[in-house]
Amino acid sequence: MMHRTDEDNPSPEELRTKLSQYIAFIDDTLQPELKFAISARERIEAEIKEYQELKDFLSILIKHPGDRETLVDLGHKMVYCKAKFSIDSDSKIFVSVGHGFHVEFTLEEAVKYIERRVKHLQSNELPIKEDKVKSVAAHIEHALSLLAEMGNEIKNIESRI
Repeated sequence: MMHRTDEDNPSPEELRTKLSQYIAFIDDTLQPELKFAISARERIEAEIKEYQELKDFLSILIKHPGDRETLVDLGHKMVYCKAKFSIDSDSKIFVSVGHGFHVEFTLEEAVKYIERRVKHLQSNELPIKEDKVKSVAAHIEHALSLLAEMGNEIKNIESRI
């Protein structure tokens, strides 16, 4: 067993320096990493929501073909245009499949694709993003507990001086 001497114990100034370094690490590294991880998770959640909304809309069109009117988003859910269209059993649509690619599907094929895509996102992509958020948040909590311990250690040392 190793015995610590006063020479081995850091001074309050050294502890304050370490404290500042930990604070900088949390602010400069962990907090931005957490924001990035949350943003990545939210992008997956938004993609799932969009696909589910499209699937619901297509399901209505399949069940009730004919002439329709709807609002079409022309840009970031800020500008809409009223559109009239006709749907029949052999109608086709283009669905975004990622990375700027769109594939032409019949309505039924699109619904099947969307179901598979949502299942993949929910079972594979989303858990990875959620785990990353939890991991970074745990690192931050651990670092904050170390900061509290260091703060207490500084107080203890100063009370002995």
